[in-house]
Amino acid sequence: MINPLSKNDCRRLAQHLPDGPQTVISRAHLLWGTARAYAIGLTAGGLDTAVVEDPGCPGEPMIFGHNARQIADLMPQIPDWFCVNVATDLADELEPLLAAQMGCALRRQGDVYHTLTQAPPAALLTHPAVRLLTPDDLPLLQAAPAELRGHNPEQLLQRTAAAGAIIQGQLVAIAQNYALSEGFGDIGVFTRPEWRDHGLAAAAAALVAEWLWRNGRIPVWSCGEQNHPSLRVAKKVGFVENGRRVYLILDE
Repeated sequence: MINPLSKNDCRRLAQHLPDGPQTVISRAHLLWGTARAYAIGLTAGGLDTAVVEDPGCPGEPMIFGHNARQIADLMPQIPDWFCVNVATDLADELEPLLAAQMGCALRRQGDVYHTLTQAPPAALLTHPAVRLLTPDDLPLLQAAPAELRGHNPEQLLQRTAAAGAIIQGQLVAIAQNYALSEGFGDIGVFTRPEWRDHGLAAAAAALVAEWLWRNGRIPVWSCGEQNHPSLRVAKKVGFVENGRRVYLILDE
């Protein structure tokens, strides 16, 4: 069984990944020491294959590299995963090899990446129930459902940015900058089911996007191609498609 990289080696790995929309999450968590990562051929000059799992998506590692046989041989050694996120041009070659190694069929789902190439619409920045959260809002975030508070509320409020919709003293929707690199910042949103279709996610996302713009980063939005509500919010805020990857999901 291959061993996870040390925090020092995670930081070394991050330096070999180009900074971009499809790497921002992996690079941020490698540099922060919060990723679980594995690598083959990691040297000062580069690497062959890397597998990076961020704490917000356990069991869904991203793969960087183009040696399909090497990747297929590696994945059975890595515990507790159920899907991998790979470059689109690798999926056709990797899928049958990985299926043979894992002894089960795989199914695919597209992963769509967007960037915000202009400032968010000003009209979205003034929703009366939505504002940027501060470290003083930690009790509010801790009292919220797990889908809203995330895996590390303290880190979220101190390291990056989040905006929330607060109604009757409760957090009912959130947009958060989950990962921050030198040039990019990822945004994720969640709204409690009973408060959806009120424009709260778009307003919160616009505030976080504006924060990223002010801090010199390009906002990034990624979601599955079948996640139509998320795609609608992205379009409303002004995001445009930038690229795609593919999930290969164990069909057990």
